Amino acid sequence: MRLEDIKGNITISLATLKADQELVRQIQTKLNVLNLYPGGSLIDGIYGPRTEAALIEFCNAENLPNMRTGIFDERFAQTLLMVGLVPLRLEDLKGNTTIALNALKANAQLLEEIQIRLSAIGLYPGGRWIDGKYGPRTEASLIEFCNLQSLPNMKTGVFDQRFAQALLNVDAVPFLLEKAKDRGKTFNEFLAQEQGLSLGSVAFLYRGINNSPYQEEIKFYPDRLKEKPDEIEVISLGKTATVTGTNKTVSFNPYPRLGELPQIDETGLNFLHQEIQQACICIGSFVEGKIQARWLGRNALSNVECWSSTKIIPLLNVVSQVNSNSPATDIDNCLVRAVGSQGGFPFHQLAADITSYQNKIANSNTLGVTFKQFNSPENLEDWVKNITGNKNLTFRGRYGQLPFIQSPQLFDQKLKKVVLTAGSPNHRGSNSISLYDLARFASMLGWHHHFFQEGRLPGAQWDSLESVVRAMGKDAARYVEVAINKLGLESVIRSPVIISKLGNGRSSIRDRYEIVYVALVQFVDKRPKSEGKPAKLRTLSMALLAAKDLNNPDREAKELDARMAAEVTEILRRVVTEELI
Repeated sequence: MRLEDIKGNITISLATLKADQELVRQIQTKLNVLNLYPGGSLIDGIYGPRTEAALIEFCNAENLPNMRTGIFDERFAQTLLMVGLVPLRLEDLKGNTTIALNALKANAQLLEEIQIRLSAIGLYPGGRWIDGKYGPRTEASLIEFCNLQSLPNMKTGVFDQRFAQALLNVDAVPFLLEKAKDRGKTFNEFLAQEQGLSLGSVAFLYRGINNSPYQEEIKFYPDRLKEKPDEIEVISLGKTATVTGTNKTVSFNPYPRLGELPQIDETGLNFLHQEIQQACICIGSFVEGKIQARWLGRNALSNVECWSSTKIIPLLNVVSQVNSNSPATDIDNCLVRAVGSQGGFPFHQLAADITSYQNKIANSNTLGVTFKQFNSPENLEDWVKNITGNKNLTFRGRYGQLPFIQSPQLFDQKLKKVVLTAGSPNHRGSNSISLYDLARFASMLGWHHHFFQEGRLPGAQWDSLESVVRAMGKDAARYVEVAINKLGLESVIRSPVIISKLGNGRSSIRDRYEIVYVALVQFVDKRPKSEGKPAKLRTLSMALLAAKDLNNPDREAKELDARMAAEVTEILRRVVTEELI
């Protein structure tokens, strides 16, 4: 008898098997391929201790009961027959064709295909790790995939059609969105990227724009921010929307006028980790062609030092002043120079140095206070209060350094005239504003085209605001793009806009390390089109403050950097699933 003859109702007992030298020889040959039985002269058709030990190990590995029952059936025969006839592609695993884990480990071609597919859904690294070798990373990835898909294969040690089809047909985005619900795991994966780094070189806060996949997109940001849903191909959330997984319906309200505080839902961000101690998120939706908003917060109106994230405010104030005095001025045509100087530096280059920290002309702190010089501390503070409605803020500090230019002026090279001149103000004191203030300024910049006039930055013209948009596109912190990558969204969004500004430092007053991140994010989500529905425009501004005290600056910085990346990922996950609206 041969293994091929054991099928249907035909079975063979262990005693009969022991006496059948042809069958024993065939079994020994197959077990030798699996390195469970020696070769050569020992493949002799004689059932002895070695053959019995190898059969026990094989049955245990394949979760087969035959050595316990003493009866050998079609399942046993077919499993052993597959040895040496190993499928080379996932597509070959169909019908009764399976592959044992031991055989899979020896099949480099199939392993490489599995690694590629696991990498595509974020469970396995790419590059040099796609090598067709079965190691701890491959095993951990297979275990995680099987657990997430409720597949038994890593427990049974047998890979079948169900496994193959699951891996072949998995939709990366829903899979990664589901996987990202485990925020603890996401945090730990980000924290692993901090290994070997230190306070001044954490993984995401200072990643920089140079290697960003969005570097070439920045020039398109201003035009993309002009776009709004056509209500045919692209829609928005509408006037009301239902939170996914609940019966809760929320409403979007008109954007507040200058000086008005919005209603902020202080329970809407309870999902954030406790290390995000203050936050404000503004979700935008188009209603009859204009942006309406829903505000959510955590201690959103509590004033606090927000470090360098506030440097966007003097930039916007300068634009507001320049265009109020000279509406025809495009600030991209302006040089910043000392009073009486004939030279100068392009505004847009200085703005980019503030956000990118590339120090091409000067460092961010000296430039931040240079732009503050264009207004007195009292007037600048009042300007901020009259825009956001937060009457309790203070904004009189100077970022710890002297101005790059003590008495600057802006010269419009196209109009051949000075459009703004500084006095000699002395900015001293604190910059203590709320996370709401930051989120509001980010949204006012990004949604400028979609407000009525009474909601816009006073006097500011889009030709000038574009310069600030492009500068914020070059922010050194890349938390949003890290989140997009983690969720696998790159292939399902178009027209992305990511503008942001970081701030960080260790507060001696509060005795803790802090990171502040303010951003406006917008993109068209194409996923609904797969269901025959219009794509959706998603747009939001956010401001987050994370804080931690471990009396170890390096650990504080690395853990907070990973935490901020994980929480931005969770915010974006909830936005695209409409759990956060």
